[in-house]
Amino acid sequence: MTKHKDNKTEEQILKAAQKIFQSKGMDGARMQEIADKANINKAMLHYYYRSKRLLFEAVFKKAFSLLAPQLNAILNDDSSLEDKIKNFTHNYISFI
Repeated sequence: MTKHKDNKTEEQILKAAQKIFQSKGMDGARMQEIADKANINKAMLHYYYRSKRLLFEAVFKKAFSLLAPQLNAILNDDSSLEDKIKNFTHNYISFI
């Protein structure tokens, strides 16, 4: 029997990990703490993400995938270059 990963569980993990990484950084974050915040056990967390580095990368990719369309829209709008730079910078700084 093949096990399938549940999107809802993965979303819980990513949300929990994002909060922990934001508050403690990658080095300060612990997989057990992320699992606890996501309301799953540590074994389940490792089933989805084998390492903290892979989880960190997944959180970053998800966040950037939400930011990229906003930045592209700014670059492609009809505003002046100065306004594009201001808007781009504002959105990027808000992201980080």
